Amino acid sequence: MSHGDLAWVSLAVAEARRRAECYARDDLSAEAHRVRKEWAEIEEWERRRRGRAVRLWVAHLEIRTAACDADEARCRLTGYLRRPYHRIGDTPGLYAVEQPVRCHDEVSPEEWLRLKRDYPIGVDEHRADSTPYGDFERAHVTSYVAALTTGRARLLAPRGERDEPALVARGPASTGARLGCWQSRQRVHFLAGPLESSARRRADELAATIVDSSGDPLARVSELDADDGFASVVDGHWVHPADSVGPFATVALWDDFDAIAGPADVGSASALAAILGRAAAQVRETFDRDARLHAAPVPPGDARLAGLAMVEEKARAAAAGKSELELVRLADDADYLADRLDGTVDWDDLRRAEEFRRQAEVYRELAGERPRP
Repeated sequence: MSHGDLAWVSLAVAEARRRAECYARDDLSAEAHRVRKEWAEIEEWERRRRGRAVRLWVAHLEIRTAACDADEARCRLTGYLRRPYHRIGDTPGLYAVEQPVRCHDEVSPEEWLRLKRDYPIGVDEHRADSTPYGDFERAHVTSYVAALTTGRARLLAPRGERDEPALVARGPASTGARLGCWQSRQRVHFLAGPLESSARRRADELAATIVDSSGDPLARVSELDADDGFASVVDGHWVHPADSVGPFATVALWDDFDAIAGPADVGSASALAAILGRAAAQVRETFDRDARLHAAPVPPGDARLAGLAMVEEKARAAAAGKSELELVRLADDADYLADRLDGTVDWDDLRRAEEFRRQAEVYRELAGERPRP
């Protein structure tokens, strides 16, 4: 099977090119801009593909963990912990995480014992601390960093030593809390060959980047789907996968795929060990950074306005010599980045979102467009 056999994807490329060619270069209508933007994203996808037989896939992962309540389950399943790690590290634009729910299916005694073993030691003494980035949350982060580090050690150890006492799961944690089983599902995008066998190996690798306290894989691949685009509800044309994931996810997907040395590298012990090592460092660094930002005082209004004025000045300088179409594209990109940061509780991300929106306003003003509502 070759990429050319994916006739619907090839059709999307041909249709997008034809649709873009229907508009004159000086046509600045909203529809012309939308169609050109769609074609530009597909062109970039095809440029990165370089004729290789590659397909977009979605792995559905299921992760279970022990927690005493919904808040702790969210901390363990949707916060800084138990995220899928691509070859390029933690990339939120390539996955979506559902809120955790109580396990509805029956949990076997063996699985429940494993989940209790996975519960971190030393959390109970901090359970009364409900402050963001407090000792309770930090205890969970520290435990998971240790789990990732243990997973790396197990993978790098000689085969006969991977079950030595220092690397084997401990017994169930002694906790006064009443633990329950919670689960969450994740949708993870990645690139692999056109056949499901190729995608399955990569999905298993992504699942293996989520570990229990002994460093063993904790996530399970519950479903695997190819994403070959879809038929537009407006006019029926086939929408290319690049248009559905967006330009920034496209860059991340191809960077991630190009970081793989070859088929034999997928799921290898050395590759997984490197991923887990980077994940351990990234979890700790990200949590510590956000904790510092959370503790920092909010800048006074004058400083905020001065910062936005500087952003506006830089945007006007960047816009010099750009055509109206280029300015609209810059505005769309800035709005897209701001949208990605919406809903965060991180002060630094809120500030960046505001700066991106100010950039977009400047670009649209210079292009003669009305600001986006």
